[in-house]
Amino acid sequence: MPLSLNDPVNVELSDQHHPLTGIVAHLGPVEFADGDDWIGVRLTGVSAGKGKNGGKVKGKQYFDAGGDKGGVFVRAKNVSPRTLTRLEELKLKRELAKSS
Repeated sequence: MPLSLNDPVNVELSDQHHPLTGIVAHLGPVEFADGDDWIGVRLTGVSAGKGKNGGKVKGKQYFDAGGDKGGVFVRAKNVSPRTLTRLEELKLKRELAKSS
């Protein structure tokens, strides 16, 4: 299933024991690496602040991650769609509204 901006996702990283959670904030090519399968993820919930950047890499801003360590860029193979309960949807909306 193709991902779209703002879709909730799980992110698998080799240095994390559990998947990180977030929303898709960037899709496609980046200037810092080859390939067009890059996904920028704004981390949310318990994963917020566990990222590697704020949506900016090598001086180029790709998305707003809500903080310096609020985002990650990963290859598409490391991301999977996440189904939210209605309560999780409401919590996510509230979280994103607070940081805008």
